[in-house]
Amino acid sequence: MTHTIPGTLPKRFLDLAVIYPSEEEKGKWVAHSILTDQIGVGDCVLEAFVELRRAIKALLEAAQQDADIQVFRLAPDNVRQRLLNAAKLPDEIIEIADMQLAGRFDVKLEKPWKPRARTLSAAIPVYA
Repeated sequence: MTHTIPGTLPKRFLDLAVIYPSEEEKGKWVAHSILTDQIGVGDCVLEAFVELRRAIKALLEAAQQDADIQVFRLAPDNVRQRLLNAAKLPDEIIEIADMQLAGRFDVKLEKPWKPRARTLSAAIPVYA
């Protein structure tokens, strides 16, 4: 799906993120959008997820101004394959990410969270 006229993006859509340890940077996490092929990288799952959501927001803002910017581009097959074994990202992490995106940077995890699964997934409601 692409758009050709500024302002014709869908008002909302549901994206899916797959979150996994970086293969290039030890100790880093990657959050990868399935529908937009955007990524966020962070020192922890929460940070990577927040960075991904910021990247998607920036992409949508740019696309609203420039019809040549392609919003929808599927992530590569090897990333999409990771979803097959992914565990759901806990709701608490998603809620804290929502608060941080709303400017509540004081909201953090009470204690470090170590995921049991090596790959996680989360739905991302996206509003243009």
